[in-house]
Amino acid sequence: MSSIDVVFEVLPEEGPGDRSASEVCEELQRQLSDPRSTLRTGDFGRYAAQATLSGPGQPGGPTAPDLAWGGPPRGAVGPPEQVTPPPPPPMSRGPAVETVFGGSGGGAAAGGAGPCGVPSPTGVWGPRGPYDLPAESQSGYGGGDWQGPGGAQALSNAELVDKISRYEQQLVRTAASGQEQPPPVSRTRLASAEVEVRALQDKCLHYEHRLEAVERELREAQEALRSYKSKSEQLELKLKDREQLLVHAKEMWMKENVRASKLADSLTSAEDKLADQEKRLSEVADRYDEAQREVRQLQHLMGGGGDAPAGGAGFSAIPAADPNPAMGRPPLSLVDASFSGDMLRGDQPRGTSAGRLDSADLAGGAALPPPIESDTNADRFRRLCILNDAVLYEDELLQIGVKAEYNGREGQFAVFFGNKGSAALQAFTVQYFVREEQLLKLSASPLNQQLDADKQVVQRVSATCVEPFVQPVWLRVQFLLPDTSPRRIQVRFPLVVTKFMVGCELSPAEFFRNWRQQNFVLNEVTAIVHLAARLRGQLVYVARSIVFGGALRLHHGVDTNPDNFVLVARLADAPGDSSKGADALGPDPDRGLSLVRVEVGTGRFTGKARVVVRSSNHVLARALCDCILLQLAEPNTPQSSDATAR
Repeated sequence: MSSIDVVFEVLPEEGPGDRSASEVCEELQRQLSDPRSTLRTGDFGRYAAQATLSGPGQPGGPTAPDLAWGGPPRGAVGPPEQVTPPPPPPMSRGPAVETVFGGSGGGAAAGGAGPCGVPSPTGVWGPRGPYDLPAESQSGYGGGDWQGPGGAQALSNAELVDKISRYEQQLVRTAASGQEQPPPVSRTRLASAEVEVRALQDKCLHYEHRLEAVERELREAQEALRSYKSKSEQLELKLKDREQLLVHAKEMWMKENVRASKLADSLTSAEDKLADQEKRLSEVADRYDEAQREVRQLQHLMGGGGDAPAGGAGFSAIPAADPNPAMGRPPLSLVDASFSGDMLRGDQPRGTSAGRLDSADLAGGAALPPPIESDTNADRFRRLCILNDAVLYEDELLQIGVKAEYNGREGQFAVFFGNKGSAALQAFTVQYFVREEQLLKLSASPLNQQLDADKQVVQRVSATCVEPFVQPVWLRVQFLLPDTSPRRIQVRFPLVVTKFMVGCELSPAEFFRNWRQQNFVLNEVTAIVHLAARLRGQLVYVARSIVFGGALRLHHGVDTNPDNFVLVARLADAPGDSSKGADALGPDPDRGLSLVRVEVGTGRFTGKARVVVRSSNHVLARALCDCILLQLAEPNTPQSSDATAR
């Protein structure tokens, strides 16, 4: 059995952390004696059990630490063959140890020592190549480090450069230590070394070129990465902008959807109102047809009565010559104007003040207009629009008086019917016609159908203003004369919208602020009227007629022209609902507010007046304008001939 000698060459220490040759020998000796060590348990464990270790300075030991496995071969006489390692290279500062592997019939016999310094045509790693150096050269320049699968050819660029730097440092240290120069080498070895150096330099240059190319590619990749990052950031910003636009578009869509819903609701409301108007129109058409039938019937009756002349106070006339002398005209004082003051409270007119006129003519009973030359029924109706207690109608047979009391939007009436004749009136019936039943509610107590001579009866009537109304209430009285001829009297009942209004005070700034509001401008009603002859004197007569007993408050200093009148009024609140106000006029604080301006003409417009009414409700403005025209125009003349409404 042949033995295997392993020679270790310990390189000199390069730093304080490197071990010396003696420390390496001690560590190997400890592992050989420890069965659980790495050396004993590794691949060479079966050899390490019988191995011996000898180092430099020991008896019989080599110049470098030597590790031998096994004993002499069977049948051998002498000691095992020992291979003497070559001396350490001159550049090392300490003992260098090279490892020598020898085997039975293979390593030392066939291949020689090779790296161990034994001359041989072939090395341990195979046949010697053109770049292999002899043993002396390899020990000096480390040629073995550049060959084999674990040599320089398997190193990376950084490791190769690091190894070259380490060898250069060793050369510098060797030169600095002042040791003797290595012995001169032969020309063959020098040429081989130069070829090897040139090959290494070419390889280093090749790796440097590759390194530069890789660095250039890395820089290009980094530039591309930065470009991609910039594009990514731009795309993210664009995406955020698109998201914001999408959110904005969604909000706009929601708003438009809400607006469309409101428009749809408004359209539905308008259609409902249109349907109501069509219904009212059909009702008016039905009433018109009914009135036409009644007119044709009355014409037939009047045409059939040859002894009954045409004319009279109603649709049928009173006979011109009455055979009964007792039916003469009774005194006008048959029905007292006060109508028995204990019937209703409030004998005096409501709110007789007409603002703040400098003259005291508008206070108290002086609020009445000047005396009227001919006391007609139209004049009586106009007077009752201002007063609450007066005669409404009077002829040779019947006298009708009214006593009223108002509280907010409710009114209580006592209507007196007096028979001025000497004979009883049979089939006496009274009817009240309200054309706008949904706006004005009216109820009356029943009456006896016989009205005795020189007697009067009282009928209780209650009214509630739900919303502003324009059309007046008509009172129709029907009865039979003593000769059984029918008689019908139809007059307007003094129930107008001003009865449910109260005057209010506004500063000039507040007046003009409301005057210029869009809803007030859109609801403006304008009319031009010819003043009655009784009003063409002093302006106080006009002021007395348009304040309606205090229902409209006269304002001074608002209009710069002293001949013009500015009045303000508001629709009264419903009883028990003063906080909510008028239901029909909405929740706005200016509901029911009406602003009036009356311009009295001068110069070539003398005798004319222009009335302008603006209100938050068009129906209220129309009704108030009609009431003012009724007070200013001549009786029995068309009031709307010169009126224009927006």
